[in-house]
Amino acid sequence: MKDIKILTNYWGKINPLKIEDYLGVGGYSALKKFIEKMNQQKALGEIKSSSLCGRGGAGFPTGQKWEVVAKNSIKEKYFICNFDESEPGTYKDRMIVENNPHLLLEGIIIAALTIGAKKAYVYINGNYETQKDILENAILEAQKNKFLGEKILGSKYFLEIEIFSGAGAYICGEETALINSIEGNRGEPKIRPPYPTEKGLFGKPTVINNAETVANIPFIIQNGGKKYAAIGSKNSPGTKIFILGGAVKNKGVIEAPTGITIREAIETLGRGLPRGKDFWFAQVGGASGRLATEKELDEKLDYGKNNNIPLGSGTILVVDKSINIYDLLLSWTGFFRRESCGKCIPCREGTFRLNEIIERLADGEISQRDKEAMQDILWTLESTTFCPLGKFAAVATRDAVDKLEILKD
Repeated sequence: MKDIKILTNYWGKINPLKIEDYLGVGGYSALKKFIEKMNQQKALGEIKSSSLCGRGGAGFPTGQKWEVVAKNSIKEKYFICNFDESEPGTYKDRMIVENNPHLLLEGIIIAALTIGAKKAYVYINGNYETQKDILENAILEAQKNKFLGEKILGSKYFLEIEIFSGAGAYICGEETALINSIEGNRGEPKIRPPYPTEKGLFGKPTVINNAETVANIPFIIQNGGKKYAAIGSKNSPGTKIFILGGAVKNKGVIEAPTGITIREAIETLGRGLPRGKDFWFAQVGGASGRLATEKELDEKLDYGKNNNIPLGSGTILVVDKSINIYDLLLSWTGFFRRESCGKCIPCREGTFRLNEIIERLADGEISQRDKEAMQDILWTLESTTFCPLGKFAAVATRDAVDKLEILKD
């Protein structure tokens, strides 16, 4: 496995509060290249040729999203960096800001200028107070050094960046709910179409990208899209920040090329399970992720459309056979019960009922009627909810029923 570092290369080597340290390792050279040697169309071409896709979970092609907004003749456009990061067990974006905030900031600036936006927002999880302070400091430093504001590096470009703190709601990781939140409305999803790229923030064309996605932009602009596309999986090139937890020796945040298998992530990146621990399954992608059993460990970790085990946010929770599955189920269903925005009945009532049944299951008091009701509720969440949150709420429990046979007598 190649040791390629794009996002974590300077973690622990530079002071995140000093722009001089970032400049000392070549920081903002990609922005300078964009300003001095490129135009918006050429920059867009590099992003498209890189085949960079969203790292927030959906894996949508970044260049395709940018192109829709860049080609729109409307002058007022917006770029939003999604730094909500409310998926349980996921803290990759937080670590990017804590270790190298100017990398993210440089990516935001290039992205906004490429699509023709003069205003960008960082939608940050309201619980990330320290990270907000770090970003605010980085913005001030960038302004002093002419990387932000009017006539960026003496050019015609102008950009203002505003940090917007959300309330830590999981649903606001969804693009239209995030837009509602910034506009001062209730954080709940909207009907699509129209999509944000057509009618987004304040009714204007808007690009929304996850923070990890944005942090890849400086490398692509500096080194070229083809070089980036040669790294990792063909389906979704580049590297990915994986978060390993649970029963592995090497826990924490690790960057590796996309396309590695779940087995490689556990045994190579995580150095395997501690002595005395027997592997049961791995949950990939946070609380909304699927459960991978032993026979699925050779599934690739990338953003292919037909993946049996979607990569999601990149979190891998390794579970051994000593763990009480009912505690995990209560944690998963309880989370989605709390985080349902309540807009649609299937999710509002379904998450509540599912959590109730799991409580009875954990107490050993589940009835045959409960078992039948659980199947109905899971189908309802999977098939009828207004937005993906309801479907996400059913994923882990469905796999626990089908793969782990938790309802088997």
